[in-house]
Amino acid sequence: MTTLYLGGYTREQPPGRSGLARVELTGQGFGDVEALEGPSDPSWLVRAPGTHDLYAVSEGDGQVVRVRPGQGLGATTDSGGRGPAHLALSPHGRWLVAANYVSGSVGLVEVGQDGSLELVDELAFTGEGPSDRQDAPHAHQAVFLDEEDLLVCDLGADRLREVRVGERALRHTGDVVLPPGCGPRHLALAPGRTDLLWVVGELDQTVHTVRREGGAWTPVQNVTTVPEGPGPGETTTAGIVVSPDASHVYVSTRGTDTVSVYAADDGGMLTLRQQVVTGHWPRFVGWVPGLEGERLLVAAEREGSVDVWAVEEGMLEETGHSLAWPAPTWVG
Repeated sequence: MTTLYLGGYTREQPPGRSGLARVELTGQGFGDVEALEGPSDPSWLVRAPGTHDLYAVSEGDGQVVRVRPGQGLGATTDSGGRGPAHLALSPHGRWLVAANYVSGSVGLVEVGQDGSLELVDELAFTGEGPSDRQDAPHAHQAVFLDEEDLLVCDLGADRLREVRVGERALRHTGDVVLPPGCGPRHLALAPGRTDLLWVVGELDQTVHTVRREGGAWTPVQNVTTVPEGPGPGETTTAGIVVSPDASHVYVSTRGTDTVSVYAADDGGMLTLRQQVVTGHWPRFVGWVPGLEGERLLVAAEREGSVDVWAVEEGMLEETGHSLAWPAPTWVG
C-alpha cells in the first residue's frame, strides 16, 4: 500500500476544502480520498524527507507553506514573487526554491532545523520571446543539480537560467538558450548522470535533449510531441518524467491529451515509441513512490482524474485504476 498526496486549486473544490488530499493506492486500486487542511491553491507539493510533512506552494497567496497532514499548517513564508507554480528542495534539505511564474522570479527559502521557513533572497530575470505568452520572464520550474547549483525553466524568455546558491543568496550565472517560442516549462535530469537532461517546450509541443560538455549545456535535439499535428483547440506540452535507468522519457501533452513515450540512447537522443490517450488535459506525470519505473501516475486536470499506468519494457499499459478528484495538478 502506498500513501499518495494530491494537490490542486482551491476554487475547484467543494466549499471549505483547500485543494489538498490524501489517498491510499494498493494493487486493487485507490481507496477513499481524505480531504486535508492546507493552504490556498496548493498546486505543487514536495515531500519533506524523514517526516510525513509536505512543503506546498500557495499559488494565489504567493507563499511557501509547511503542511503536517492531519495536523494542519506549519511554518509559512513568502515565495519571493507572484504566482509560485513549482517548488524544489535541495539534496541536503536546507533550501527550497520557489519558481514564481507571474513575476518571473525565484525565491530562496531556508529550512530551519526546527522546521521553520524563511525567505532569504529573491532573484528576478529579464527577457521575452516571440509568443504572446512571452511578454516577460515566467519562471516555471527550478531543479537542483547539487546543493549549490540549479537550473530554472524560464518559459517567457526561452532560457534555462543557471543559478547558484551562495551564502543565503541567489546569483544568476548564465543562460542556456533554447529555440525561440518553445517556452521551456519543465526539465528532467537523466538519473545517475550530471551531463544530460531533457526539457519540455510547452508552447511549440517539443522535447529538447540538452547535454553538458566542457562545463556548458548545449541543446542537441528537439522532437515533437504531436507528430499528427496539434489538437483542434489549445495544445500545450506539460509534464515530463524519466525512467530510473534513463532509457525512456515520458511527456504529457494537453489538447491532444496524450502521453508520449520516447526511447533514449546513451547520448540522450530520443525516438518516439508509443503514444497513449489519457484523460482531458494531462498536466502532471510522475512515478508512484517506491514503484519508480513500474507505475506511472497521470493527473488530468480538466478531466478531474488520476490514472495509474503499468510500465513494461518502457511501454505503457492501462491498469484500470482511476481516481476521480477535482482538477489535480500534482500527485505523489
